[in-house]
Amino acid sequence: MRNILCVALLFHLCSTLLSAQPLSYDPFYVLPSQKGYKSIDLGMDNGDTGQLTDATNFIFMSKFTPGDKVEVGAQFTFGFLNDFASNFASLTVGGKYSLGENRAAILSLALPAGDIDDPGISLGIMNTFIASEKFRINKRLTLGVLDGYTRGTGMVVDALIEPAFLLSPQWTGYLDLQIASNTDDWGDLLAIDFAPNIDWIMSDGNALNFGLKLGLSGNRKRSETGIAITLLRNM
Repeated sequence: MRNILCVALLFHLCSTLLSAQPLSYDPFYVLPSQKGYKSIDLGMDNGDTGQLTDATNFIFMSKFTPGDKVEVGAQFTFGFLNDFASNFASLTVGGKYSLGENRAAILSLALPAGDIDDPGISLGIMNTFIASEKFRINKRLTLGVLDGYTRGTGMVVDALIEPAFLLSPQWTGYLDLQIASNTDDWGDLLAIDFAPNIDWIMSDGNALNFGLKLGLSGNRKRSETGIAITLLRNM
């Protein structure tokens, strides 16, 4: 199913305790598609289910593929229902370059806009291992540098491991495991989070993704259970 819509969830999981904004402009794990592909995502990212009106960001992401190997995009974050963010909170732009059928390189820029005072640069590599038609494992490793990502401390290291299960033509389940830390102090800045989620193909070109975000281990793990819901549209 994920190939049908070229969508996969990262859940905006790049820890806000370790970086000032997302390490990727794309809130989903998605390899570059064919030339001419376009998509938009609109979602809500809640950090605490007990504070839906006080700890929720809204995300808008748009991207397109100008060439067979290149994808570019931008993600806007809005804190309309977040007491700790401005109405316009952040802007991340970037691109991906295909290194093969199942691999791509990533470059993202945290721009000094909204609540973000300093720029940041992140570089990453993503790879998909296809075990069968119904099971694959998506993997991504990203490094963030400059104050926009590190807040002046070390270098942010972020890894995603995402088993994906095709349940039916309309449903795909994901078990996202995110591991993040900082080179300044690997142990005290460690965050291991878990985000089970599912895609529902509602119609041709339209999907809805929803799931939970849970803290598992580390001093910087998520302290509260969160939820995320995203409407995805490809064109």
